Amino acid sequence: MSITTLNQTDAFTIVELLIALTVISLILVISPTVWTNLNHQPQTERYSVQQFFHAITDEIQTNRLAEQAHDKLVLSNLANEQIVISKYQDLIRRQVNRTGHEILLRDVKQFLVYYSDDYVEVMITMNSGEVYEKTITIFVQK
Repeated sequence: MSITTLNQTDAFTIVELLIALTVISLILVISPTVWTNLNHQPQTERYSVQQFFHAITDEIQTNRLAEQAHDKLVLSNLANEQIVISKYQDLIRRQVNRTGHEILLRDVKQFLVYYSDDYVEVMITMNSGEVYEKTITIFVQK
């Protein structure tokens, strides 16, 4: 009669299973945070565009519209300086009297300006494909 013994090295122990479950649960807890940090670019883009809209709102409301072009915003201030906000390559820049190169926004695919008697509508298409629009009321008399 032969007696067979079980080889205990072929199976998982309860301790090994608990360790594996602990590692898997930690990965599941941490993964949403990691995923959020990997996808932070659209939020940065949105904040940059909001800051840009705030800057040009100040420019439009404190200066006069000097020229109406659909691809740029031309303003003049009380000192008769010409302020041009236009697209240059993939940037939107601000120039005073056609000098300087103050960058207001990066990664821009298209910059359009539409005019009305009471407001200016600005539309920006980013390289990511997102489209942002802002309607700005004109306070300064022409």
